[in-house]
Amino acid sequence: MDNIKRSRNLAVMQQHEVIDTSSSLYSGTYSDYDDRWDLKKFKKQLEMHVIRCDNTEMEFDIISIDPSIVNAFRRILLSEVPSMAIEKVFMYNNTSVIPDEVLAHRLGLIPLKADPRKFEYRQEGDLHGTEQDTLEFELKVRCSWNPDKSAESTDPDELYINHKGLIKRMTFTFGTQAQK
Repeated sequence: MDNIKRSRNLAVMQQHEVIDTSSSLYSGTYSDYDDRWDLKKFKKQLEMHVIRCDNTEMEFDIISIDPSIVNAFRRILLSEVPSMAIEKVFMYNNTSVIPDEVLAHRLGLIPLKADPRKFEYRQEGDLHGTEQDTLEFELKVRCSWNPDKSAESTDPDELYINHKGLIKRMTFTFGTQAQK
């Protein structure tokens, strides 16, 4: 019985995944175990402990709820957090080994440190961005051989100059002023 209760009420968050989120919260799953759902029982057993809370983050534990329900809450919360990302990428001259669409996708995964509350949402049908709804970034990087490399080295950091397109090399324009 303890294993059944534990498997029904425990989801484990690892570094890159959430495990044990499958649901068994329907009547008749286990023989000799009363697993009927009851709102009064749910309210009575529900526990939520806030571990840490500040202006930008909140960590909490939800106890005694089926893991699939908690996972649904997690996904809803993540989808409702406003965020900004690179949406359109214009390539002028990509001579790298990475195809344009892969590079554009990777740029879209870069977390932008911008407060979305300070921007307006673009209206349906707007084709061009404005100062109130758009940030423009520019990345210019040229990779070249390092003339000072050692002959036996295979480390890319020693073989090449500028072989990584780092975020610190991106310049952005907000309004009419370019910044780094």
